Order: sequence, then C-alpha cells, then structure tokens
Amino acid sequence: MSIKQILTGSTLAAILILGACGNAEDKEKEVSAADQPESEVAEENNETTASDTPETEKDLKTADASKNKSSENINPYMEEETGGDIEIVFTNTEPNLTHAYSDKVTIAIEEYQIAHVTNMNESAKHNFDDEDEGYVITYKFGFENKLDEDVFFNASTMMLSDDGTENLYMRSGLVDRDDWLKGDKDKAGRQFAPGKYTGMQAYTMTKDQYERLVAPTFTIDIPMLEDDFNKRIGKDAVFKIPFNEDGAEKASKSSALYADKMVTDTIADKELFFSKEDINETQKIDEVTITLEGVQYADIKPTAAHAPRFKNFGDGPLVALTAKFQVENGSSEAIAKFFMDTRLILDQNRGTMLSEGMLEPTLHGDLQAGESEEVLSVFLFRKDEFELFKELKIQFGPLADSNAKKLFKEKSVTFDLPMK
Repeated sequence: MSIKQILTGSTLAAILILGACGNAEDKEKEVSAADQPESEVAEENNETTASDTPETEKDLKTADASKNKSSENINPYMEEETGGDIEIVFTNTEPNLTHAYSDKVTIAIEEYQIAHVTNMNESAKHNFDDEDEGYVITYKFGFENKLDEDVFFNASTMMLSDDGTENLYMRSGLVDRDDWLKGDKDKAGRQFAPGKYTGMQAYTMTKDQYERLVAPTFTIDIPMLEDDFNKRIGKDAVFKIPFNEDGAEKASKSSALYADKMVTDTIADKELFFSKEDINETQKIDEVTITLEGVQYADIKPTAAHAPRFKNFGDGPLVALTAKFQVENGSSEAIAKFFMDTRLILDQNRGTMLSEGMLEPTLHGDLQAGESEEVLSVFLFRKDEFELFKELKIQFGPLADSNAKKLFKEKSVTFDLPMK
C-alpha cells in the first residue's frame, strides 16, 4: 500500500490492487525492452499482429481506401534480412497520429505498413516464433525539437495486444541502421539537437497474432532535458494503431477518452455513457489554482490480462469516473505531484471514496513555482451501487511537499460533479 493510501481512508470503496505483472519470454535474439541497456532500449521492444485471411484483407483494404492505396515497400531492407517473399497487405500513409510532449517537442507516426513474409530463410524464422510465415509492421516516425537546447530521447517503445496479454517486441535488425530514428549529437543516437528527424522501427508478428489484433496500443517513451530523468518533457505518447475497420472505430473512440491507465496500459475497455468536458471551474488553495476541466463516466470491461485484478468488485458490470484537473502552482512552494489527493464525497453524508491511484497516470517529482500539471483522478464503482447515488462532489487536496508534510494550512477545495 502506498504512502498516499495510508494517509487517507475510504468508507464505501472496494480496494483495487493493481500489481505490476507481465509475461517474460526468454528466446534467443529476443530481449524485452525492460531488460536492455539504456542505449539499446530503442532497438528490441515489440511485435504486433494481423491476418492474411480473405475476410481480414478485405477489411484492411476497405479501412480507408483513399489513404491506403500505396503498395510501395517503405522498408525493403527486411526482404534482404529475411530472404523472404514480401507482399504488402496494408499501408496507412496518413494516420494522423501526433503527440505533443510540449508545445515545442512532438512525435508523429507519419506512416505505417504491414507486410506478409513467406518463403524466408531458416535463420529468419526466429522472428516469427519459428514459423514458416509471418508479418512485419514498419512505422515511420517524425520527431521534432523546436527548443533552443538538445533533447535526449531513447525512442523506446512498447506495443500491447488489444487484450493486454502480449507485450510485443521490436526487431531492430529488420530496419537498416541508417534508417533508425536517432539523434545527431552522440554515437548512441540519443541526443537530438533542435530540428526535425525521421526514422523507422519494425515489429514482427506470427500469423495467429496478426489475425487477433484489431487496434493494439503503441506507447513511445518520454524525452528528457540534460539527460536527466527528473527533467522529462510531458507524458508518454500513446496511440491505438488500427489494423482494419473495427480497429479504426476503436481508435477513434479511444482518442476521445481521458488518458488514464485503463486506456494507456490496456487495463480495461471503456464505453462512455456520459461526459461533461467543459466544466472549467476554478478554485484556489492560497496561490495554487485548481481547475476542474471535465469529467467522464464509462462502463468498463477489464481486459483478459487484468481481469483478476478487479475480483474485489465481483462479477457484475463496473463504472469508472475519470475527472480531469489542471493545477497551476502560483506559490513559492514545491508541491509533490504524488501527494495530490482527491476523493469523492457521496450523497453529502454517505461517506467518502478514495481514487484508484493505480489507474491514474504516474506523476513524478515536484510541481515547482510557476509550473502547471494535468491531473486525472479515477474512481471505480459496481454499476448497481453507482446507480444508487444522487449527488457526487470531488475534493482536491490538501497538498503536500515531497516529505508528505501538508502545505497551505491543510486546505482543500471541493467541486460539484454533474452526473447526467
């Protein structure tokens, strides 16, 4: 249990403990990103999936015909490395997938392409679980640094299957080293001077994996200033990558959701049933401005990989409430992001409910004077219990420093939440 949870209490909430878990695959020439040296993190993280059945290929071709007509192989190097026959089955030349780490540092997936590989060399089959055929997805990135200083960026990535059960791996050897996304200031390619950079990464899939993927979750790590972990810029870039029409619909819905960990870590599928995203109500704790920007309510279904973690809530349907805040520190105090407490007040006097910290984006370090931070608070309910509530309020604060010492006379602010 975290310090944050020890400091607060809840009367009605079931406790959801989301431990970190994962599946390790130890194979020759396959290394998980988490086990690599820092300079190699960008080289072998992921895999993906797709299908060569007539029905799936039809879906792929009709996903967006105006954008996906190109059959030119954007990564011919994989043919040389595998010795196989290459058939391009899907190309998205305008995915419109861009993430702003800040207003001056951005990453974009400019194009991605899926190729079917058959008749390959025996030595290449390890990329496809030793099978005779498989698929390669190649991403073309654009990374731009408009700052007046260098940015350090591993371009390390992670790809999760739709159900969260598979952490896939990148195959750096299927892209020519000259075509990798890398900086221009150091031999490791991690230091990016101001400017625009392009490069590619490739991931392999077995036939079975490919047939099961609809819109896998692709995450790109955070760049830093001065090669300092405490000077990270923004938040992870998280994209849903459509493989077909169903995937395009899923990605579109996902893009409208607040980016809590149910979305970014493929913990649960969310279906919005009510939201109000233009609340923009502001209150102050001394010189700290707290703005409730909006709230979303969703029916959720845990993914296969994470369903056991929700067992304390029983077998019935679940509801998630995600509230979005913007916090601006106009004081002279450094505020610990981790200790930004929120809780629900239920029907005035029925009790209080703690947020589910393990479903919220992880915040590091302090919010210094003059800085601002987006904060997402997540609360879970059994649906039958949620339907009993008539009124919800959300309390933000009190705030604390990095030693958990309460600041600003332990003051907090409270907002009314719309429910329908």
